[in-house]
Amino acid sequence: MDARRGGGRLGRTARLVALVVVGGVTVLVLVPVAVNAVTGGSAPRVLGPYASWLWPALAGLSALTACLAAWDRLAALLVRRRPAHPTNRRVALDRVERFVRARVAGSPAEQLRLKLGVAPRVGPRLPTRIRDPLVVVGEPGAGKTTLVLELAEALLARAAADPIRPIPVVVDLGGWRRDDDFREWLLRVLADRYRIAPRVGRAWLRERNLVLLFDGLDDLAPVDRVECLAWITALNVPQVVVCTDGDEHEHLPRYRVVRVEPLARTVVLELIDACGPRLDGLRDELDKNPDLWDELRTPLAFGLLALAYRAGRVEYRGVLDTYVVESAARGVRPDRTVRALRFLARIARRRHDLVARSHLPPRHVWLDFVGPEVVWRMFRRAAPGALAGAAAALGFVVGVRLGLVAGAVAALATIALPHGDFRVPRSDPRRGNLWAATGFAAGVVVVGAVAWLGGLLGASAARWPAPVGYALVVLVTLLVGYGNTRDRYWAVVCALVPAGVMAVTGPSPELVSGLGIGLGTGAVAGVFVGGLREVWSGLRVRPVTGLRWLPAAGAVGVGLAALAGAEVRPSAWGAVTGLLVGLAVTPLADRPAHPVAELLARPLALDEFPLRRKAVLQSARDRVLLVDGHRFPHDLVRDHLAECDPADLVTTVERRRAELHPTGSGPRA
Repeated sequence: MDARRGGGRLGRTARLVALVVVGGVTVLVLVPVAVNAVTGGSAPRVLGPYASWLWPALAGLSALTACLAAWDRLAALLVRRRPAHPTNRRVALDRVERFVRARVAGSPAEQLRLKLGVAPRVGPRLPTRIRDPLVVVGEPGAGKTTLVLELAEALLARAAADPIRPIPVVVDLGGWRRDDDFREWLLRVLADRYRIAPRVGRAWLRERNLVLLFDGLDDLAPVDRVECLAWITALNVPQVVVCTDGDEHEHLPRYRVVRVEPLARTVVLELIDACGPRLDGLRDELDKNPDLWDELRTPLAFGLLALAYRAGRVEYRGVLDTYVVESAARGVRPDRTVRALRFLARIARRRHDLVARSHLPPRHVWLDFVGPEVVWRMFRRAAPGALAGAAAALGFVVGVRLGLVAGAVAALATIALPHGDFRVPRSDPRRGNLWAATGFAAGVVVVGAVAWLGGLLGASAARWPAPVGYALVVLVTLLVGYGNTRDRYWAVVCALVPAGVMAVTGPSPELVSGLGIGLGTGAVAGVFVGGLREVWSGLRVRPVTGLRWLPAAGAVGVGLAALAGAEVRPSAWGAVTGLLVGLAVTPLADRPAHPVAELLARPLALDEFPLRRKAVLQSARDRVLLVDGHRFPHDLVRDHLAECDPADLVTTVERRRAELHPTGSGPRA
């Protein structure tokens, strides 16, 4: 398999080099010569008698460049249409091998082997000749997944040596939903995880060229497990392995059961002896607390306690609590780590996987996990602060460019801007003030820049011929009026207002500049409020009401404009008309804006998942709270973190850290 992989890399490298050479000659040599010839120049003398070959060479090398650039895509497309092509099998084996290796490297057993040099032996081994569905039964943490991965490694070695052997694929059933067609869902999983195209997957299922290793049946609801097994039976594939801790397998028409037995006391004592003095604390705890033997029934329980006790003196409080508290207490910033892991565990449980994501998924996955304090800071401080900053920036820009009278009108117009009325508990006012200041600064920068740019564009449009400017203003007003009223009569009436003003003043630069400022500012404000509405709907907050104090913020901006030397300009009919017409676009832009809502929702996760996310995840990984690939070691660990009380857990971790500090016990590898 390594030789085939090396040959594939060599071929891709050769094609890349050829693409660079051929493309460079085409773009840097032939294209300039051809452009020179088309524009009336002559071919370089160095070409001599070969100048007549310029166009055929350009066409041929261009086609060759396009073919080399599209080679991999075209080859993959042709291969996917031929299930029997050996490349499909080679790619599938390579992807399965990578997946299995990553899962083995991230397993708790492998982490225990790396840290302590030992690992409990899980048995019995699963048979490699599977003629009927094989059901692996054992309690959570007994090692069912370990046995499946070992079986996958053995079957991979056979499939790589013999092209007739079926290919093993590990599939997590936790992602299946009752409403999904199981066969189509399975084909999607094979395509996403192993790059087995749906056409190829259908053919291989039909030809029984796959060994289906299903893990995660326990993640499904009890009612869904029976239906899932019925779907598995309907696949009519005899080479199937299913892991479960219940008796749902009795619904299968025929099956073979392999039971994973709990760890014997002699095995546990042998493992402790093999680790030497590093696990003396665990031996002493077993001597003092004989009931602990009942919890050390599985390799997972032993592994977690061994990882906790390896660092030194431990305060036992249950397997999972001991593992989490002792690991977190010896890390950096344990309070931040615990809250982040709880947040990520809840997301992973909702997504039915074990991945601790460094990037936030869509907001509907996690928005209901945030606390009321951050909601208060966001919607009672940051959002009003941003709107206040926007009002101040609008008043300043309008006052400077169009006069103080127009700036005062802009400040008064902000009273119509909607916002939300939230009834949430009050948070720390100091952090609330910081959020308000940040929102205010963001509003000033964004709206100030947009308003100034809108004014510049409007001033540029004012230099167009008068009929063009007149038609532009009337057309924009007509569209804004129809968009707000959905009535052609009222749209025409609205268009008559600036038309009447321009009949007196003409399409003045002030009117067109005011229109540009109003359109830009109104669009930004509408999009912002629309994004807030989307976030509010996810938080189930109260309907929107007005912010009556926004004109005061606008007045501050007008006052600053006056201090900057802005003129009063009492005859500002044109500027005010253009500004109000532009600001009328705000309700049109106030629509559900999902990308903006995703962006605005991100700060709500800061209490649970801080900005330095990769550092938090790396700290958790160093303490083996996460394993390779930033995954939780087991769904039991994930669920324990997801269900814990973060305040109590943080208090316990901090107390434990304070106890460890005088002894000089620091983090150990």
